[in-house]
Formats: sequence, structure tokens, C-alpha cells
Amino acid sequence: MLTAKTLKSLRFAVLPMLALILAACALGGSAPETPTLVPIPVVTDTPPVLPLVLLLAPPESDPAIAAVAAEIASGFTSANGMQFEQRSEMDVTQVPANLSNLIILAPDPGAAALAAAAPQAAVIAIGFDPGIEASNLQILQNSGSGSGEVAFIAGYIAAVSAEDWRMGMLHAGESAAQVDDFLAGAEYFCGSCAPVAPPYNDYPQAAAATDAQNWQTAADQIIFQSVRVVYLAPELEASGAAQYLASYGILIIGAGSPPGDINANWLASVSGSDAVVALRANLPLALAGQLLTATTSLTVSNANPTYLSEARLAYVQTMINDLLGGFISLPTN
Repeated sequence: MLTAKTLKSLRFAVLPMLALILAACALGGSAPETPTLVPIPVVTDTPPVLPLVLLLAPPESDPAIAAVAAEIASGFTSANGMQFEQRSEMDVTQVPANLSNLIILAPDPGAAALAAAAPQAAVIAIGFDPGIEASNLQILQNSGSGSGEVAFIAGYIAAVSAEDWRMGMLHAGESAAQVDDFLAGAEYFCGSCAPVAPPYNDYPQAAAATDAQNWQTAADQIIFQSVRVVYLAPELEASGAAQYLASYGILIIGAGSPPGDINANWLASVSGSDAVVALRANLPLALAGQLLTATTSLTVSNANPTYLSEARLAYVQTMINDLLGGFISLPTN
């Protein structure tokens, strides 16, 4: 017979065994869960797309202008955290999305279409006029003046100053192409330039020297025609021709500074600005977004006040502005 003491002992023995059995059942009843691995994203630094300054220099463009434009544009991009690229050709389907500034050199490779295809970009045309007006287009057409413009203004000053239109040009072969420009500048002021008193020569005159050392025959021709104002082409300025002409009382128009011994006979110096110098001054301003006003790339200096008053010089400056602004065309153009 089981006594109460025996039952109590069995109870304390059975309970731990039941706990072990339940634990074993729990462990064997289901498979342990496999932990889920969550991938850790890899963070990569994507560099930002930098704004692009692109120089479009066609194969026919001036190499000196292209080199300076590339130098200026490259320096601008380095200073402003941008990219620079140079191409020789590009059509409207190849315009980069990050294009910020487009510099286009003459001859015109289709600037009008490119400006329309890149409305977000500032387009700068150098050396030509695309023939359109666009809010994103600037034109640096007068980046420099050539010898034709200089000869034209020299002719104009000669006509303004010469008594009875008695004026002419003395040159060698280097400036033969500018004779028509000189004549055009003179005739722009005086028309037929017909003298009202004898000798009734045909003015303006032009005489060609064999070379810079053999000019006296041509100078004598000028003197024989009663010319009183002479435009001396640059290749003859240091030849002694200026002093020879001045000894006959002739007024001289040149390009450089007057020789000290003929100051009284020096009428004026007409010079054009170098295209590279003008480009260095204007392109950085255009890249910075500054609107450029028309620049004068022809200057008149060393003006003789006896013959060229302030009023006359102001009138000459008006002609310079019209010439450079495209309102006057040279015959060679």
C-alpha cells in the first residue's frame, strides 16, 4: 500500500521527468528557423556632371585665333569648376546636354542652327555674323580690324584734310590690295573729288614703289601730281619716304609714331587693333555673361591739331563706328 509519504516522493520524481520530456518534444517537434540575411547596400559616389564649355573651331579657322580662344576657355573652365572641349565640327544632333558655353569660330559652321538647338547655352560667334537675333547669342565680329579698314579711314582723313582734294597713297607691293580701300575712303567723303582750280588732276592718286628701298620714283610721281596729303603705307614708313615728302610740304598719314624731324607734317596715325589682343580682352567678358557693346578696333592718334580739330576727329570717329558696325562695306569685301 502506497503511503502518503511515498506518493509525495513519487510526485517530486515525476515532475522533473515530465519537464524533460516536454522540452525534448519541443526541440524535436519543429526545425530551427534559419536567419534571413539582409544585403547591405553599397554606396557609390557618382561624380556630378560638370558644365561644359565647348570651342568649335572649323578646320578653316584662323589657327592663332583658335589657339588663343582655347587658352582663354580652358582657363575659364579651370577657374569655375567646368569642363573644356574643342571640336572641329558638330551638328545639332551632337549638342551635349551639359553644354553651358559654345564658342564658334569663323567661318560659320551653322551657328544659327546650333544656337537654336542649345537654348540653355550661351553661344559666342567670333569673326562672323550668323544672321540671326537670339537671346543666347553674342557676336564678337569686330575682334580686330584689318589693313583694309585702316586704309579706308586713312583715305577719309586725307579727303577731310586735303585742300581741293589733292591727296594720294604711296605704297609698295605689300599694300597693293589696300589701294581700292584708300580710294573708297576718300571718295566716300568727296564723291568725284574734282578740284576747282588747276591743275585738274584726277584725285585721289596712288603710286606704287618697286620695294621699300626703291620708292623715290613713285614719290616723285605723287609730287608731280600736286598731291598735298599722302597716306604712306606701313612698309614704307621707315624707308625715308616720309622725310622726302615732308621736304616738299606734304602732310603724311601713317600707322606708327611720327619721326621726330617731321612732326609738323604728320597729319595723323591710323592703326587697327590686333585681333588676338581684342579677343583676349572681349572673350573672358563674354564667357562671364557680360553683354558687350560694339568695340572700336580702329584708332586715330598723333592727330595734328592744325588740320584735325576735335570736331573733325569726332566726325572721323563716326565713320569708324559705321565701318566697324557693318554699315559701310569695303570694295574688297
